[in-house]
Amino acid sequence: MYISTEIGSYYRYGDNKQVIKMLKNAGFDACDFSMMLNGRNDAFVDKYDYASRARELRKFVDGEGMAINQTHSPFPSARPGDEDYNGKELKLISRAIEVSGILGAKVCVVHPCNFYTAEQNAELVYAPITPAAKDCGVKIGVENMWNRKDGDEYASPAACSSPTDFMKHLSLLDEETFGACLDIGHAEMRGTGATAVSMIETLDKRLIALHLHDNDLVRDLHMMPFSYSINFEEIIIALKKIGYVGDVTLEADSVAPRLPIELYPSAARYAADVAKYLRSRLSPRDDAAVEKNS
Repeated sequence: MYISTEIGSYYRYGDNKQVIKMLKNAGFDACDFSMMLNGRNDAFVDKYDYASRARELRKFVDGEGMAINQTHSPFPSARPGDEDYNGKELKLISRAIEVSGILGAKVCVVHPCNFYTAEQNAELVYAPITPAAKDCGVKIGVENMWNRKDGDEYASPAACSSPTDFMKHLSLLDEETFGACLDIGHAEMRGTGATAVSMIETLDKRLIALHLHDNDLVRDLHMMPFSYSINFEEIIIALKKIGYVGDVTLEADSVAPRLPIELYPSAARYAADVAKYLRSRLSPRDDAAVEKNS
């Protein structure tokens, strides 16, 4: 079970290699490589030489004794009615899956389109990228989403935002190629029709990856676990109950950008300590500790 973190929020510190080296020194043994083209990261999936860049990065990561355990594809995956965008985006997502395979990532997270039904997402987003996933030996992590209507205080249901809709999406997809990436923060936002625990209990063995972060149950804050309002004790218990064996991956990407660059290494060490704690709690050895203290 790797402990990892998204790396996009650390890019003020340096390029891919500099950030990955810093994360290793902080105590992480893996990282989540973002290919979201939002200007915040050193993604290269849209470059003509993307494959050679990926091979070079893989060589560096291996040399550092690190791993890239999962990746995040470009977003949004589709825009209803915008065929030009959708065609280009599907090509980028297929490239992202290829890059994931080169980097050795086992999971590439691909968001469903918030404005599609489960059937439309299966046909228009996931079916076209299935061949790339199979060819590259990469599983696709389908992520739970959220919406918010103008003027509303709380979030509203979206693609995969409830246990029922998440399972409906997954039921239309090949189990060998597709699984669930549960975003804990999204699941805990009031109004989505779910809690993280209800999601975990329903997804069970279809759960292959996590995005771990905290919030105030209203806004998608992406803060460090245990810093806001989400009850991570209940989440740990639920994950242990289903026998979760995936990785502990943080997506607390609002923390580092608030800090001076000089504090990034300290922030990364703090994040690694949180991830190590979560991994220790998910270990079977924690059962004995709980019994001893009860």
